[in-house]
Amino acid sequence: MSTTPVSSIPISIDYTSKDYYSLREELIARIQDRLPEWSASDPSDFGVALVEAFAYLGDLMSYYIDRNANESFMATATQRSSVLNLAQTYGYIPAGYRQSFTTFNFTNTSASQITLPAGTVFSGDVVIGDIVQKVYFTTNADVVIQAQIGDVAGTASITANEGRPVTLVSSNTNTYGELIGVSAGIPNTTFALGEVPVVDGSVEVYVQDGDVYSKWTQVQHLIDYNPTDQVFQITVDENNVVYVNFGDGVSGFIPTKYSEVRANYTVGGGIIGNVNAATITDINYVSGLSESAITALGSSLTVTNSAAIGGSDPETLDQIRISAPLSLRANNRAVTLQDYADLSLGVTGVGKANAAASVWTSVTVYIAPSRSATDTDKQPGLDDLGATTIEYANIKASVTDYLSTRTLLGTTVTIQPPTYVDGVLSISYTKLPQYTTTEVETSIKSTILSVFGYAGMNFQDTIYPQDIEFVLQQVPGIKVAKVTVLHRVGTTGLLTLTGAANEIFRFLESNITVGAM
Repeated sequence: MSTTPVSSIPISIDYTSKDYYSLREELIARIQDRLPEWSASDPSDFGVALVEAFAYLGDLMSYYIDRNANESFMATATQRSSVLNLAQTYGYIPAGYRQSFTTFNFTNTSASQITLPAGTVFSGDVVIGDIVQKVYFTTNADVVIQAQIGDVAGTASITANEGRPVTLVSSNTNTYGELIGVSAGIPNTTFALGEVPVVDGSVEVYVQDGDVYSKWTQVQHLIDYNPTDQVFQITVDENNVVYVNFGDGVSGFIPTKYSEVRANYTVGGGIIGNVNAATITDINYVSGLSESAITALGSSLTVTNSAAIGGSDPETLDQIRISAPLSLRANNRAVTLQDYADLSLGVTGVGKANAAASVWTSVTVYIAPSRSATDTDKQPGLDDLGATTIEYANIKASVTDYLSTRTLLGTTVTIQPPTYVDGVLSISYTKLPQYTTTEVETSIKSTILSVFGYAGMNFQDTIYPQDIEFVLQQVPGIKVAKVTVLHRVGTTGLLTLTGAANEIFRFLESNITVGAM
């Protein structure tokens, strides 16, 4: 029997060698198997130079192979473009920029009544990272401010939302909004809106039909509609540019060739709109008034705002990773209670959802708006008085419409807002000697408010004292942390917090007590 020469036996290659240094050593070992006398010790050796060039190329190729593999899966993707594309395959549409709202209080010191029409724009300056930025708010309805009588000035209040109509921002607009393109009459036509950022849910699309423009309907998924339905879908890329997508003639109608496509939308949104009180003081635009007339109006009319809340940036990658698979699991139909919650999470702007029912014919779905971890809104979806906000009303209407075609016949669905339940918490701790008391106590409070804040909580959560202690053990400077008090506001003791179907727990700084052991 013949024996294979030793020099012909292939060397076992370590396929986990992917970096430059590992590849260099593997290549040198392979060469030295054939040329034992080659030491590879001289950096100027041409052979060494070739080995290092190949090792560099291998390192680079390994990086791109790994990145390509990582970006193909929701759990490992790091690029926003990859996560958005994967979410689209799940049929999930992440929430975009949401606008804040505030109340304007007017004072009229003139002898004449002043009427401000809906759509009046006010502005103010905010400082973000040493950069002064102007923030705009637009009123939602007409407001009449009575004239001053004697020494008593006329007053009035009105609600306003952050952002401006695109007609005041873009130069390429008319009554039907910004011209975003002209149809070529081909399937799957897509047009980009010209301004960024765009308030989520504010886009209205008009398509030219002869001498008039027809308003088309925004839908979650074009595939659910017929060839004659005048519908469009909104998508957003990694740079937050918003696109209007039309059908292919099978799922959704194709706009007639050569017809103009225009869009009305609100430019604004985001946490920048959560301004402090008395920030918005300037009158920026009043329909029908010239700049000089607006300036003259400002001499007798003053405006101040309450603290604005509700503004939020687009969903983070982590939020998308959680919500996108849930929307797929429901398989576009609602049978179980979990299906109702998962489908609701697939509606743009919904960040939390839970469903409850005692009989299958009557299901209650509790929803709350989406927020990023940096938002400071204490009760998203509700105002300071506990009433539902315009934002909540919009997502409620969207969820109602979305579920209407996906529920079992004979089932009634009721959409309800969340109930926020305040928790009372006391922490005793022992710190490490190199940290100050102020540093440790500040870190404890910020950790509680972050981990157990709105972004980290959900409907019907259960919070054990041990959960809080485990989190605090990771805080720098903490040697030992012990929960001594944990209960709902209005009760006492050291309890496990168990939420009902409609409840979301929250911790306010005023309800957190921290002290050394």
